[in-house]
Amino acid sequence: MFSDFQYIFTWWLTILLFGFIALPLIQFAFNKFIDIGYIFSKTASLALITFILFVLSSLKLISFSQTSIFSISLLLLVFDYWWLFKKNNYKKFVISLKKAKYLIIGEEIAFLLILTAWSFVRGYNPTIEGLEKYMDWGFINSMLRSTYMPPADMWYSGSPINYYYFGHLIFAMLTKISNISSIITYNLAIATVCALTFVSGFSLSINIIARYLAKKINFTFLIIGGLTSALFLTFGGNLHTVYKITKINIEQNKGELKINIPAFEKASRAYWYPDATRFIGFDPETKDKTIHEFPLYSFVVADLHGHMNDIPIVIMFMAFLFATIYVSKNYINFSMIIPAGLMLSWAYMTNAWDFAVYGLLFAVFYFLTHTNLLKTITNGLAIIAFWYVFTLPFARHFIPMMDGIKISDAQTPFYQLFVLYGGFWLMVLPFLLAITKKKALKPTDLFILALIITATLLIAIPEIIYIKDIYIYEHRRANTMFKLVYQAFMMYSLVSGYVLIRLMDLLKKTKLFLIYKVIFLGVFVSHLIFPYFAIKSYYGFEKYKGLSGGLDYLEVSYPDNYKAIQWINQNIVGQPIMLEAVGDSYTTYNHVSISTGLPTVEGWLVHEWLWRGGYDGPGKRSTDVEKIYTSQSADEVRNLIQKYNIDYIFVGSKEIEKYKELNTENFENLSYKIIFETGKTKIYKIDK
Repeated sequence: MFSDFQYIFTWWLTILLFGFIALPLIQFAFNKFIDIGYIFSKTASLALITFILFVLSSLKLISFSQTSIFSISLLLLVFDYWWLFKKNNYKKFVISLKKAKYLIIGEEIAFLLILTAWSFVRGYNPTIEGLEKYMDWGFINSMLRSTYMPPADMWYSGSPINYYYFGHLIFAMLTKISNISSIITYNLAIATVCALTFVSGFSLSINIIARYLAKKINFTFLIIGGLTSALFLTFGGNLHTVYKITKINIEQNKGELKINIPAFEKASRAYWYPDATRFIGFDPETKDKTIHEFPLYSFVVADLHGHMNDIPIVIMFMAFLFATIYVSKNYINFSMIIPAGLMLSWAYMTNAWDFAVYGLLFAVFYFLTHTNLLKTITNGLAIIAFWYVFTLPFARHFIPMMDGIKISDAQTPFYQLFVLYGGFWLMVLPFLLAITKKKALKPTDLFILALIITATLLIAIPEIIYIKDIYIYEHRRANTMFKLVYQAFMMYSLVSGYVLIRLMDLLKKTKLFLIYKVIFLGVFVSHLIFPYFAIKSYYGFEKYKGLSGGLDYLEVSYPDNYKAIQWINQNIVGQPIMLEAVGDSYTTYNHVSISTGLPTVEGWLVHEWLWRGGYDGPGKRSTDVEKIYTSQSADEVRNLIQKYNIDYIFVGSKEIEKYKELNTENFENLSYKIIFETGKTKIYKIDK
């Protein structure tokens, strides 16, 4: 456990030092924020360094290396502080730091505490196996071996990754610069996003509230509002937990709801936390299964996936939008447009759907604040133009994975939507009713209103249309709903703190506020009991395994393969192609490619089917891989090996399991050299 704390401290210190690079720019952009937007300097620095590294490496001007990272960081540091002194803003910068020092220290402590706490939570179940973990860790390991960008697809040799991977690249960059093994940084990355989500949400919330309070700032209100938003956003669930446990209680007691502790304890033991994210369409008679996750579920199951990686980036975008929308009265506000285009490009490359989601938020907020449709469209198109330019290095290697827009032929029963989002609606509806009586809305009201409108639209859209992809008819709306309502949950969470404080002012000294406090407390408790079930169920807290225990299951179940993986990582440099058996998605197949970053001809078949826009390519490769392992013709094997430029052939337990007619005699007949052997596991080197 002590060694894990050393890793955590090194990782935290690395992020802390990186954060100082973009701090002058952040302070300039967020100069009206009472904490100068401090926490966003971490996200901005990491994303900016990674973006520059990605662009220059894509042009093959520099390699993806520690030297390049140090060089870019140093140049950015020099430029930012040179710019600070040149603009004569140094005194303002120092004064701002002094004024905000307690908030900055508090936010940094909160970041470190949550980073540490969630890292140790992960230490109880650090396994990198199940759901999307193979894919996510494989991306990072492939990046770590890549000399130039785009990174090689470890499951489709000879081709770059055709997915949203900028968030993975940020953590690959941090892994490379920190000199910590990716088996450990995978778990640290999950904890980092969790910590950034909490503190970024807190920062945005307190600054919205501070703008509203203006000269009457009450720090108690700030802390209450900030913590409310941060808790809902980072650790909140929905009303499903209360709904389902109550339903189980009634079922267990033959139609009678028993209001006593033993009855609810018994019902609670039967509750399964993933049901809160798989509720719509999962009744037996419905063929419309959907996904409606939220941040805490992501942190618990620990897939380092794009929708989670993008949380700090999109919160920074929302904060930037709020901070800069009022700065310029020019018809076209380039001080907002260019950075917004850049941040939306980061969001797109991390989780492509978020470009459209936060483009919609911009349009709603800009129109509410300027009430000028033409001006909104003009500035929106300008942002899209810069987004397009910034995204080009990624987009030229990326083929979108969609097959048109379809009209939804299934609609969600209102009660199901209420179970998932009704808690938020109960909180915001009184706010909406209260502000309708105001002749003029405050700027902060407009921003909160924009978040509420956008979030509600995101929930409504899948009821009207959905994006067609490769998923079967039964899951036709799943991906569209998942990508949109995830962001809706975040937006509703972020408004909760402001709405509470605003209604304390609007309804003060009235009985209505007492009623609202009861409703709010009920929603707060209902949402915040989800972590008890989810974290306890997934992690158990019986035995601490440590952050480096991600492959322990391989050492137990496939000990010879595990030894081979260790040998590969110690002895094979670069990114040669190593053949292994083709696997089905969400299985333990292809653990060699994901653990080493060495590309194989074909990995998880359905994943590549999705990424490549069809079955033909992946299907043909799958057949060819089988031929290499089973063919009786040495010439056919030789030709296929040459076709795919294979350097090594891995023969282990999964290959023996997959290919019942496995024929390794061809490899010996072709004089391929065995360079590693233990038990039944062998690695052949191809003579070229």
